Amino acid sequence: MTVAAEDVLEIRRVINASPDAVFDAWTTPALVEAWWGPHGYRTRVIELDAVVGGRFLFQMTAPSGASCPMSGTYTKVERPHRLAFEVAEHCVADMPDDVREPSGPSHVDITFEGDGETTEIVLRQQGLAADYRMLANGGWSQSLERAAEILLRG
Repeated sequence: MTVAAEDVLEIRRVINASPDAVFDAWTTPALVEAWWGPHGYRTRVIELDAVVGGRFLFQMTAPSGASCPMSGTYTKVERPHRLAFEVAEHCVADMPDDVREPSGPSHVDITFEGDGETTEIVLRQQGLAADYRMLANGGWSQSLERAAEILLRG
């Protein structure tokens, strides 16, 4: 389920994996590379230091071959229930011409609540203009589908 409030993108997804496994998928470079990005994109993790104040830098490559960085800083790391980060650089590879690039950072706050076998992810992102927020909605939704597939395979 996805909700786009006035300036907040909220996506909820249940994944058939424990909160520990889902948290690891967000903080382990090899796992991030397996699911991060919309369908057809490839992601290479350059840096991932999942501690408060730690940075991440991903190189994302679109199906066209266009490439762009996505980077930011972790602001909350509470294993396995919460992860938050500020995105300083948003990937804009193959972005439609009628969508404006983000002019500043956005903030992503993710909670992981589970019963041991399933985990509900609630992802909230603030700080994006409406047109880019709609694009991010599709990107996150597709990324979370890929994460669910990866975690289901174990």
